[in-house]
Order: sequence, then structure tokens, then C-alpha cells
Amino acid sequence: MEKTFLKSHWWAYAQTNWLKIVVFGILCFIFLKKDLTFQLNLNAPLKVEEAVDENQPVLKSRKSKSSQKLTDRPVALSSVTPNKSGFLDKVGFHETTVESQKMPPVDVQPVGEIDEWTIGSYIERFSQVAITEQERFQIPASIILANGIFNSFAGQREITLNGNNHFGIQCTSNWKGASIKQGGQCYRKYASAWESFRDHSHYLNQEKFKGLKKFEITDYKSWAKGLEKLKYGEQLKMSYQLIQLIEQHKLYQFDLAGI
Repeated sequence: MEKTFLKSHWWAYAQTNWLKIVVFGILCFIFLKKDLTFQLNLNAPLKVEEAVDENQPVLKSRKSKSSQKLTDRPVALSSVTPNKSGFLDKVGFHETTVESQKMPPVDVQPVGEIDEWTIGSYIERFSQVAITEQERFQIPASIILANGIFNSFAGQREITLNGNNHFGIQCTSNWKGASIKQGGQCYRKYASAWESFRDHSHYLNQEKFKGLKKFEITDYKSWAKGLEKLKYGEQLKMSYQLIQLIEQHKLYQFDLAGI
């Protein structure tokens, strides 16, 4: 009797509240399905990443303006191997006289576009060469190094990599050596980087720049401003660029080393 009463009561309730029961059933189904999926995911095997060789360095890519593929822009850093032992290639060099000329403008302002490692490697490689040139020609080593960095993009310019030309010296009528073409211009090509440094020293010892010798060897600011005033090159704010390089990388210390 009691069971019959409960059954009839439940049936009456179901008829009255059938919508609630359907909604409740759907919610229960959804909840149970999510719980089942969660359990299945917990039991799934973990994804194993591809093994990495611990001895293989991980390189982080870095975007920069110098990585763009443009004519005579710096090449990839990986293609340049700095010589940590210093530059000693001074054998068999025949001194030449540089005909008076204006240096061609550098197509890219290198300050801020060359990474510190490249500039540091350039300084390490050629600082002793700059000191030697200062001792012989009384040109500040800091000016020589800064000018080399500025005109060669710290050794990465195409005419530097392929022609050892660190100062952008162009071919002249009395030039009898090899040459390299770049951007429609003819540049001198040297057998070694040291020959480029020596040619640059001869260039700054012409009558045109004789007045610069009145400045102290440690007065790199006057030398930089004097070079710009005497139209050494046509680069925008050349003296500012040279001074910035000298002070940022403490190139003035090599002036003292060569005294």
C-alpha cells in the first residue's frame, strides 16, 4: 500500500515538474562527462620532448637593423672569427703614398647598430696595431681604432672582409695595387689588414692634415672635430660618432699606452 502511494506521488510530481527533471538530468550528464574526460587525461602518458644535446649551445635569435640584407651592410656575426692572438702580419709590406682625396661617406652609421661582442673583438685584435701606428706617426691610437670601427663596421663591411680595407680608402690614379668594386666605387684592396692601417697613417700625414699635429696625442676630441672640419669624410656627425666610440669603449687608454 505504501509503495503504491509513493509511486503515485512520484508520478504526480514528475508530471508537474518534468522540465526541472530534464534540466537536472542534462546537467548531471554534462558534469559526469567532464569528470570522465578529466580522469582520462590524468591517465594519459606525458608528452616527452625531443632530447637536446647538453653540449650543444642554445642560441637566442635577436633582430637588429644590421641583419637586414642590404648592399655593403654587416654580414652575419658567425662568419667572422676574431683573432685573439693579435694581429702580427707585418711581413713584406711595401709602403705606399696615398694620393689626396676625400673619404667616401659611410653608407650606414655604425654606432648603436654593431653588437658589443663584435666591437670588443675588433679592439682586441687591432689595439696593438693602433698603438704601433701612434708611436711611428703621432696619430692617437684611439682615433685610429674609432675610425677603423666606424668605416669598417668593426670589420664586417664587405670591402673589409673581401679586401682588408678598414678605412674606406678609394683607388686613386697612382694606385698600382689590387682593387675591389663595391657600390659602383673602386676601393683599394690590401694583402693584410695591417697594410690598410699603414696606408691610413700615411693618408693622415699629408699636408692637408698637418695642422692636427698641434693637438696633444691624448686630445682625441680635438682630433675628431679637426678631421670632420678638414673634410676627412662626408659622414653625418662624424666627430660625434668617433668621440662616442672612444668614450663608450675607453679607447683613450691606448693613447696613454703608446706614449
